[in-house]
Amino acid sequence: MRAVHFTDTYLPRRDGVVSSIRTLVRALAHRGHPGLTVVPRHPEQAGEPDLMRLRAVPCGVADLRLSPWLLHGASATGTIAEIAATGPEIVHVHTPGPVGLLGVLTARRLGLPLVQTYHTDLHAYVDAYRVPTRALRGAVRLYAHRLGVPRPPAATHRQAALDATNSLLLGGADAVVVPTRAVLDRVSLPVPADRVFLVPTGVGARRTSPAEVAAFRATHALAPTDKVVLFVGRVNREKGVDLLINAFAELLADCPRARLVLVGAIYEPRWLTELLRSVGPAVAGRVNVIGQQPPSVVAAAYGAADVLAFPSGTDTQALVLQEAALAGVPAVLVDPVLHRHGPLAGAADCAAPTPTGFAAALLRLLSDPAAARRLGQLAADRAAEHTPERYAEAICDVYAHAARRQAGWSARPGPAQPVGAFGRLNDRGRTRR
Repeated sequence: MRAVHFTDTYLPRRDGVVSSIRTLVRALAHRGHPGLTVVPRHPEQAGEPDLMRLRAVPCGVADLRLSPWLLHGASATGTIAEIAATGPEIVHVHTPGPVGLLGVLTARRLGLPLVQTYHTDLHAYVDAYRVPTRALRGAVRLYAHRLGVPRPPAATHRQAALDATNSLLLGGADAVVVPTRAVLDRVSLPVPADRVFLVPTGVGARRTSPAEVAAFRATHALAPTDKVVLFVGRVNREKGVDLLINAFAELLADCPRARLVLVGAIYEPRWLTELLRSVGPAVAGRVNVIGQQPPSVVAAAYGAADVLAFPSGTDTQALVLQEAALAGVPAVLVDPVLHRHGPLAGAADCAAPTPTGFAAALLRLLSDPAAARRLGQLAADRAAEHTPERYAEAICDVYAHAARRQAGWSARPGPAQPVGAFGRLNDRGRTRR
């Protein structure tokens, strides 16, 4: 089954969506299902086989690039014709931007099954980045026009505008994948329950060596006696970095050998500089901000870490929790839903979302290495259940469901109407670990 994947985020930007797509595409190809990935072009992007790169411009937010001309008829029609020539059998949309909209249009025009993955808590992100409601309303009007459907009522606030966007893009999907229950607890998706499938992303271990770990420690002046608290992800406000920095300031009072290492892209440098200034030079001097790094360096960072700090309350899956677990690194997080229903299924320490509560949880693991090792091993066992191979197997089941539904729907005479549920995949298939 040849899938074509549509995403508005791709390399050189690194995030959970990019990691999930690349993992899935490789694992599907290994199972004999080659595919095409449609992405916005970036000047620093290396060419890859089976990658269609579309003209794109920076949008000014988090290094994202948009392809706005896809919102016009002629450009979209020409691109869809190129995609059709590759012989796709199913469309898989991963993001809600112009490239994602192109995916929905492609499925409609070519008569293909449509699968969407709801990777991101968009409501939290538009609030964090203060996206103007007017801009979101404009996008809703434009999307409705391109899809040829009635324009929804004008939204009065960001959340309503996003709900309208989700209805436009997800409403016609044959299947919608969510990576964890955290999505369903935070967002009301405009999709019948029989079309929603819970499929955690599989993650493979990041390989490193003692020499690479030693080199990482030397490069970043980490002493043998330092207790390393690691953060991996975008160093941004929506990831709870302000909570982490303030918690680290409290942690240092009881654990003066603690060091905080922040690995990830920085899109708001002034905000981060002010945040570090607010905790004073003594605390800031124990914080290493090393920016976005290649996979080999991230693997070495896990090897150097004593604990992973995950202060985000907006993540729907947090692949870094699985990556750290596979390296034997225990984690502290603050999101009780992700803690309970995420891929580690409780194999982490869940702290109160306050500087004092977070600092106390970090201190417990740093001061009890034996307990930290036990928790790290339990986390590793849980993460090992979510392999890329099992991820691809579960997605293939979803594709088959979508294809059956689309075929049944298309066979009905007259206006397209749902034919009713074909039945969900069984629990093992839907929540495959």
